[in-house]
Amino acid sequence: MTASRAERQKFSIGYHLNSWDLAGLPLTPAIEFLAKQGFGWFEILAFTSLSDQYARKYMQLGNQAPMGVTTDTDILRRYALLSEAQSAYGINLSSLYVNAIFTNPVAWEYERDVLVALARLLKGFGAPVLVLGGGPSEGIAGPHSAEDYKAFCRSLEDIGRRTHDLGIETVYHPHLDTFVERRDQLDRMMDELDTRHAGLCIDPAHLAHTNSDPVGTLKTYMSAVRYMHLKDTRVDPALKGYDRYAAFCELGAGVVDLPGLVDVLLDADYSGLAIIELDASQKTAEQSTLESIAYVRDTLGLVLTPQKTAA
Repeated sequence: MTASRAERQKFSIGYHLNSWDLAGLPLTPAIEFLAKQGFGWFEILAFTSLSDQYARKYMQLGNQAPMGVTTDTDILRRYALLSEAQSAYGINLSSLYVNAIFTNPVAWEYERDVLVALARLLKGFGAPVLVLGGGPSEGIAGPHSAEDYKAFCRSLEDIGRRTHDLGIETVYHPHLDTFVERRDQLDRMMDELDTRHAGLCIDPAHLAHTNSDPVGTLKTYMSAVRYMHLKDTRVDPALKGYDRYAAFCELGAGVVDLPGLVDVLLDADYSGLAIIELDASQKTAEQSTLESIAYVRDTLGLVLTPQKTAA
C-alpha cells in the first residue's frame, strides 16, 4: 500500500508574518493566531536599515513614503516582541529574511557585521536559518560578469562559514529584482557557489514570474536546498513593477505546481522547514492564512507538523 504524503512527510510547515507586517498590523495577535492554527514556526523580515535601503534602491515596490528613521530601540523592541510571543505561544522563529548588496566592497563590511549580529540573535531564538536576498539585479546594474558572480558567492560563503559556527544555515533566496531572478542566473551562481557553506531557499512564485520552472529547479538543486518557501502566484507577462508582487496569492489560487514541488521534497526526504508566504492579502491576513492551510491539508495531503517516527 502506498504511503500518503502526510505519512512520508518529514518537514514542518510554518508561516511568514509578511501579510501583517507589511500592512502595519500588530504582530503579537498575528503570532498568537498562527500558534492557534497549529503552526510551530514563523518567519519575519529583519527590517534593518541596510535591508530597507536595499529594497528602496533596487526593488520595484511602487510609490512609498520617505524612509523613516529606525533607531536601535525600535529594532530591539521589534525583536523583544518576537521573543515574548515565542515564549507566550510556543511558536518559534524559523529565520530572519534580510537583503544585502554583497558585491559592493565598501558596503560589504557593514553588511557582513549586521548579518553576523543577526545570526547571533537567531542563535538566541533557537532559529535554524538565516535567509539572505538581494544583490543588484541586471535591470539595475547591467549584465553580471563572471567576476560579479565570484564576488557575490564569496560573500555568501563568508557569511555561511560564520553562521555554521553558530549552528545556523545560511541560504540565498532567488527573488524578483535581485541578483538572481531567473533559472539561468541561478545556474551560474550554483556553478560558482561552495554549497558546503551556503545553500538555497527556493521560492516557486518568484521563479514562476521569470518563466523559470520551479519544479525543475527544485529537482536540480535539491541537495543544496536547506529552507523552502511555499508560495503561489498569478502570472501575466503584462505585469510590471509592483503589480508582480500584488499577483502573489493564497496557495492553490495561482499557477505554481505545488503538488509537484511537494513530491520532490518528499522523494528527497527533506526534513527542513517549509514556510507559507503571502506578501499582501487582498482579503484579510487571517482569511488568506486559513485558505492556504486548507489547501495544504485537503489538496496537498500534508500536515503542519509531522509526527516523529521512532528511530
